Amino acid sequence: MSNSDTQPQASLLKNLLLITPLSLIARVGTLLIYIVLAKWFGDTAEMDFIYYYWGIAAFLIELLSAASAYSVLVPLLADARAQGETEAQHCVQSILTWYILTMPLVCCALGGIAWGISQIFFPNVGLPPTIAVGIIIGFLLLTMISSVRWMLKAILDTYQVFHIPVILQGVRAILVIAAIYICKPYISWLSIPLALIIGEFFQAIVLLQRCCNVLKLPLKRLFSLKQIRSDTEGISYPKQFLKQCLLMMGAAISDGMNPVVDRGMASSLGPSSVSKLDYSLRLCAIPEALTGVTMPVLLSHWAKISSSKNTKQLQQSVWRGVVVVIVLMVPFLLCFYLFRSTIVTILFGQGELSLEGQQHIASLLGIYLIGMLPRLISRLLIRAHLASQNHLTVLPATLIRLILNPVLNWIFMLYWGLEGIAWSTALLSYPICAFIAIEFWRKAKLSENAQDGNTISN
Repeated sequence: MSNSDTQPQASLLKNLLLITPLSLIARVGTLLIYIVLAKWFGDTAEMDFIYYYWGIAAFLIELLSAASAYSVLVPLLADARAQGETEAQHCVQSILTWYILTMPLVCCALGGIAWGISQIFFPNVGLPPTIAVGIIIGFLLLTMISSVRWMLKAILDTYQVFHIPVILQGVRAILVIAAIYICKPYISWLSIPLALIIGEFFQAIVLLQRCCNVLKLPLKRLFSLKQIRSDTEGISYPKQFLKQCLLMMGAAISDGMNPVVDRGMASSLGPSSVSKLDYSLRLCAIPEALTGVTMPVLLSHWAKISSSKNTKQLQQSVWRGVVVVIVLMVPFLLCFYLFRSTIVTILFGQGELSLEGQQHIASLLGIYLIGMLPRLISRLLIRAHLASQNHLTVLPATLIRLILNPVLNWIFMLYWGLEGIAWSTALLSYPICAFIAIEFWRKAKLSENAQDGNTISN
């Protein structure tokens, strides 16, 4: 192996060894928030209302940033950095300014549409109108702040400054829990969205300052309308960004609609159904977190390799990652499945959640875990597609799930009730993983053959 191959691999391993434990601590903090909510609030109808609109907020965050803008900005900024730091500054200024100006309007419009549609599935459950409106507005503000935070995180991840965002995620959990504890006696249910807003705002402020330092730009120059106007004379980064974001937003809509649809269909099964589904999904986040913490590092490194047009090195690195996921996660998932009831009792027992509710959550968790391995592999391969800017591959994969998921939900719910929703999610993971893997292999071969052809012609 040449030095040019070993250096990126050594850098990748170093970052993974540093970021993985820090990210796991941050994910544990996020899980702790849900454990606290289960103990302090239980699985009441009011919590169903909060989890439902929290799910809509999470969907909008994925749509506007986490699954779209973030994934587009990292490889785009990596290409700009390859041309020099001045070009990278230009890229960030034009895209970030355009994003800050347009995102709140889009967020409000989408939030209004989502609220209108949600009234069909999940109207107010008896909360006072002021409390219900306050919860909805709170989650809308959370969406806006979190979307900006993801953009700032994308900048730092491209520059491989991974440790600051993950440390802040851990601190955020402490702030959220403390805010809920302090505010709960006074504003009750409103303490939850308020605490989440405080946690996100704290992260955004710190990341903004760090981005200014990394880019060597003062805050007043980080956002520049002048850069957007100058784009008409050269490379139009906002146009490239918007074009690729629209593809990823289509994929995010397809993928993000699934949990919203699941919650909506679960609400028809009676009180506490949405809460139980959400608690089981929170536990599914544990195995996802073990691989998910590496995704920002992998996307950044693979985007850097892709910008150097080294297709063979990218392909080798990706398949090594798949093998590592299989070797490490199969025994973990097996143990998680066997001891799922004990895990649910330890995390969600000793509080307002009933024993029957705990057993039901354990049953849902077991079904979700059956489809977890192909889901983890799919998440890894999607980052490889994004690093190569193959955004068209991600959209069909999400459309498959969007079309088939509600149909399978309806069929399985007739036989297994709430468990039928979990079965639909688990079984669909297998064909989707196969499709994404085949497409990555096919496009990698096409790119490699094209590069070989160019080499021969030269």
